[in-house]
Amino acid sequence: MQMTCPILPRRQFVKTAALLICGVTSVALPGCSLGVMFGKMLTGDPKRLSEFKSMTREDLAKGKRKVLVICTTPESVESELATLKFDLIDGITRRMKLNGIKVINPDLVAAWIDEHDHAESNPSDLAQDFETDYIIHVDVESFSFREPNSPKLFRGRSSGFVRVFKVEDFASQRVAQNVYVNEFASTYPTHQPISEQGRSSITFQKDYVERLCDQLAQKFYDHRMGNDF
Repeated sequence: MQMTCPILPRRQFVKTAALLICGVTSVALPGCSLGVMFGKMLTGDPKRLSEFKSMTREDLAKGKRKVLVICTTPESVESELATLKFDLIDGITRRMKLNGIKVINPDLVAAWIDEHDHAESNPSDLAQDFETDYIIHVDVESFSFREPNSPKLFRGRSSGFVRVFKVEDFASQRVAQNVYVNEFASTYPTHQPISEQGRSSITFQKDYVERLCDQLAQKFYDHRMGNDF
């Protein structure tokens, strides 16, 4: 009787071949670095749990919980980049929405800030005016995009705190309780500054704010490790 080999579907064949190669190379190479590479080819970069989920065991991307993002900046920053807090609110909210988190429209938050002046630092006021389950407060304490003592070189730096308040009904009042606080610091680029001859100040500012939005938003949803900063 003649024996025949089963024909595997192409996708299954590629996966089987990759696993066999990994098995062989794991014997020859310490740590199976080639095997890790093949593993990434098959499954992609592994996902990292968000800091918020790790600390609170709450997954904002699941369920019906709604999130509001607000940002405060010092007067020294507002005098140089007046739109920074609105850019951060919009950018962080947009990224969270793309990753499955239900969010309050950032335009409504911006309008609320214009009406209430500096009241945005009080989460209880927000809790009364918005139907939200969590309030994320990004408090920027410092922000710059030029290298110190070198005005023709660009390097973004910022620092501050991210605080999260859980909103609950208590005695006919909506109360915001602090459930998460984490310090952040950002530097871009990390190795050496960028000359203004290669990029305009407006372009660099925009690029750096986008990177900062990525860094802050990823605290609240699982993301590929390759996207870390």
